[in-house]
Amino acid sequence: MSADSDDRPNALINFMFSKMPVRGALVQLDSQWRELAGQHDYVPIVSSLLGQSIAASAMMASTMKFEGMLTLQLTGAGSLGMLIAQCNQSLHVRGMAGELDLDTAHDSFAALAGAGRLTLTVDAKDAKDRYQGIIEVRPESLAATLGAYYLESAQLAAHFVLLADAQNLCGVMLQRLPDADGLDDDDWRRLCLMADTLTLDEMRAGAGITMLSKLFAEDDVIAYEHQDVVFRCRCSDERAEAAVRMLGEADARQLLEERDQQIEIVCEFCNAKRILDPVDVARLFNPASMASDAGLQ
Repeated sequence: MSADSDDRPNALINFMFSKMPVRGALVQLDSQWRELAGQHDYVPIVSSLLGQSIAASAMMASTMKFEGMLTLQLTGAGSLGMLIAQCNQSLHVRGMAGELDLDTAHDSFAALAGAGRLTLTVDAKDAKDRYQGIIEVRPESLAATLGAYYLESAQLAAHFVLLADAQNLCGVMLQRLPDADGLDDDDWRRLCLMADTLTLDEMRAGAGITMLSKLFAEDDVIAYEHQDVVFRCRCSDERAEAAVRMLGEADARQLLEERDQQIEIVCEFCNAKRILDPVDVARLFNPASMASDAGLQ
């Protein structure tokens, strides 16, 4: 099935090669990426790494065959302690980065991540599909780390190209399929080299068959329909209230006393603020309210 010929921003397109056992994904975001990144004031190198992570999470989630959430979490001893990117099966993305230590080096991926780990978690509605894998960070790049992850966890070669600036992000992912014995190593290397020529400037028009035809001009590419990628946070009033309930009534009332009769809950992903006052807290711990909420779960 061929996709429509127009490239489209804020979209992902999956593809395959008709004569080689290789599949891939191409993603590009502009306005949705600016909305996501605009929730925080990240320095350019952190913003770029977050954008690369969002691109990777979307491409990887596009291969999921069930309802769930894919999470990439980078933790380490570098100047950036933590970064999270999430994408679900509907290609709704969100992400955030921790505090940057400006007193230490942060001019490269190796400096940001340090001796870190990349954790990939898939949470599915069906508990049997839950999965988590961990790999040590490769100092070269996030793309190199993800490639190593696939090779070590699934024994399948994968190649990532991940690019992001303040205005746009894009990425391409190639995967050798399990029946790739018939794929010549030279062909695989050639496809990877072609993918490496991808640039942000080329991708500003969006993802689609036009860009795939330019990248892999020597090959017959089968492209599938565009899928929209949307920034959408999962925070809500209900989740905020549930967090307060977990404190217990005594601790919640103590928190009100300490904070001028207001409990402020800020979403780390989108910076949305929610304020609970004594009336809200009383309602949360009213037995009738708690029983009603329990019945809705």
